[in-house]
Amino acid sequence: MRIDYLANHVDLIPTVAQWYFEAWRRFSKNLSIEDTKLRLASRLNIDKLDICFLCFGDDDEIVGTFSLTQKDIPNNEDFFPCLSNLFVAEKHRRQKIGEALVNCAKQQAYNFGFEEMYLYTTDKTVHLWYEKLGWKIIKEDVMRGFDVKIMGTSL
Repeated sequence: MRIDYLANHVDLIPTVAQWYFEAWRRFSKNLSIEDTKLRLASRLNIDKLDICFLCFGDDDEIVGTFSLTQKDIPNNEDFFPCLSNLFVAEKHRRQKIGEALVNCAKQQAYNFGFEEMYLYTTDKTVHLWYEKLGWKIIKEDVMRGFDVKIMGTSL
């Protein structure tokens, strides 16, 4: 498994945009694939937030992605940096890739000088997975009509 910057693989923006769109379009009814591509294009940094990373398998196929962002939790701007858009392609799930991506995100945030990081989830059970990885629920809220759990972890 290898992690690299999206900035080094801009040709994969359409693939990642499609993943994001399919996974999260129900939360943003006006979201389009083009909007998603533009959002990813704003994360082509390598030395500052907002930044997107890609995960490649042993065969060099893209298997997952995540971003570190400055502001990802609406109405809760004090919670940053944020782990956002953690995604593992369906055929590669249940292989601990997600856990490896979370650990990489934590290391990257630490390298940027942060001592904590945050995320939010609308999923009814995924918070349990994050809790197994050491994250704690710090706030429950409603965003865009969805119940969310804001979580944090020390680095």
